[in-house]
Amino acid sequence: MDSKLSHQALAKLSGLSREKVEEFARTWHQLPIEERRRVVHALAELAQDNVELDYNDLFLRMLDDVDAEVRAAAVEGLWEDTRTSTADRLIGMARGDADEEVRAAAFDGLGRFALRAALGELPTALVDRIRTVLLDHLTSETPTLLRRRALEASGYLDEPAFSEAIDSAYGSADVAMRAGAVRAMGRNCDDRWLPTILREMDSPEPELRFEAVRASAEMEDERAVPRLIDRLEDDDPQVRLAAVGALGTIGGQRARRALQRVAKSDDVAMQEAAEAALDELEVTADPLGIRVRDVHPN
Repeated sequence: MDSKLSHQALAKLSGLSREKVEEFARTWHQLPIEERRRVVHALAELAQDNVELDYNDLFLRMLDDVDAEVRAAAVEGLWEDTRTSTADRLIGMARGDADEEVRAAAFDGLGRFALRAALGELPTALVDRIRTVLLDHLTSETPTLLRRRALEASGYLDEPAFSEAIDSAYGSADVAMRAGAVRAMGRNCDDRWLPTILREMDSPEPELRFEAVRASAEMEDERAVPRLIDRLEDDDPQVRLAAVGALGTIGGQRARRALQRVAKSDDVAMQEAAEAALDELEVTADPLGIRVRDVHPN
């Protein structure tokens, strides 16, 4: 393998045969660590930009890298991998990887499988394994980052134990745990959480406002639109951009008009985000489209 892989060479790594993947794995460790980091991030970006590109088997090999940054990026690159074996690999990493950031990334990855569990797309045995690893890490003895990520992943699972964990975390004095609880509320899509989500959009903590905005997008409830329009003027740029995305997800005429105004603003980042959100509104206008909220139509 070349010590420096070009963008064109990286694109050609999509959909490799098993033999080629094994060849790649044998030579991967020969690359300098900085090049391995560059490659894994580049592959993840390429896969995000083009869903036809498939690097999942490569990412799985990269999970064995000695470098934590490479392993964490490889986990993130597996966002489209729906195989049971991949879920089990993530469970193992969430439990036992030597690096906390990698374990946190693994819990993020398990969140995608938790969503599929809520949709009834996973075998019961795998759902049980996912439930177990999440519950095991919702205790006060778990480091805050891991507990938060486990809580966020569990938000998709509509069960009393997880709802109680959300309530407990939201009552915490730790802003990070409260923010994780708000994100989990959005993923849970239970109407009882909506007043809390709306209230946190006015929180003095930017992280809580940001997570509340993202939670409102998960809920897809038009009652959040007025608050989201207010957040278009938020002091924090990440909150403003998240509000644009949430309006595009929720839709409706009021949201559309607000996005059209933002699309004419002088803020380039906001303008581009608004244009993308308006494009999303056109795509999701199909009346046969299924929203995440339909999983828990409370």
